[in-house]
Amino acid sequence: MTLLLAAGCGGSDSGSASSATVAQSLGSKTARLALVGDIARASPRPIGDRCHQAATYEVAKKMKPDRVLVIGDTQYPDSALRLYKKSYAKSWGKLKPITLAVPGNHEYKTPGAAGYFDYFGAAAGERGRGWHATTIGGWRVIGINSVCDQVGGCGAGSAQSKWLANDLKENAKRCTLAFWHYPRFSSGPHNNHPKLAHLWSQLNDASAEVVFAGHDHEYERLTAMTSDGKESSAGMASFVVGTGGVKRYASFEPGPGSLAHSLDYGVLQLDLYQRGYSWKFVQPGGKIADSGSAPCR
Repeated sequence: MTLLLAAGCGGSDSGSASSATVAQSLGSKTARLALVGDIARASPRPIGDRCHQAATYEVAKKMKPDRVLVIGDTQYPDSALRLYKKSYAKSWGKLKPITLAVPGNHEYKTPGAAGYFDYFGAAAGERGRGWHATTIGGWRVIGINSVCDQVGGCGAGSAQSKWLANDLKENAKRCTLAFWHYPRFSSGPHNNHPKLAHLWSQLNDASAEVVFAGHDHEYERLTAMTSDGKESSAGMASFVVGTGGVKRYASFEPGPGSLAHSLDYGVLQLDLYQRGYSWKFVQPGGKIADSGSAPCR
């Protein structure tokens, strides 16, 4: 399925988003990202419907990304450094030199997410905080720590909110994406996370384009929404990509704003352009379950 989103990311028009069409509307391609969360379990080999991180790593490798964004719960059941060395390092760890990471709840099953910060180093942001930002292909790429209770909250006045406000102000003219672990909106069993509403509002008020999350072990693309969950062309689009290999869900019931979904493992390929982005959700074996493009706002 190929969808070309309308301006402002607020809706969709079915049709063929050819590379020529994308190039004409979005400008030159500037970078390619691979994104996924909920990745590795302790075993380096598949056990039934678990531990398929090697297969998703192969998908990402074939994309030849400029950077990799891992969206939390990178190692299960916790972030002990020995587990990273046993499992994650043998697959996705091969992409570590080009990886940026944000923590999830499983990272904090080790106190202070110590093994996570030890393993990823500077790519995880400052120890004890876990948020960071950089510029990739002309885009501002913002990593948020969505495990709010571990970093003094995510509301107005929090350290993370103040940092985000400053970064958005200094990079106001750039196309912007954010990635964090807990989804603000999701049709999955973990559902929505209201604690992230303020950070969502900050990003949206600064005309950020899109937010990527994990946590629910499925792929979902959602329409543009405001921080209170209202579908609006003045809101931000979002994706849930918790399909990195740890375990997939058996069923899915689409909720408000859900546009596309898949319960298979896979990796999101995100191509950044001067004036927008395109995506493909690629599964092991090369099947593309969802694709499309959207302009910056």
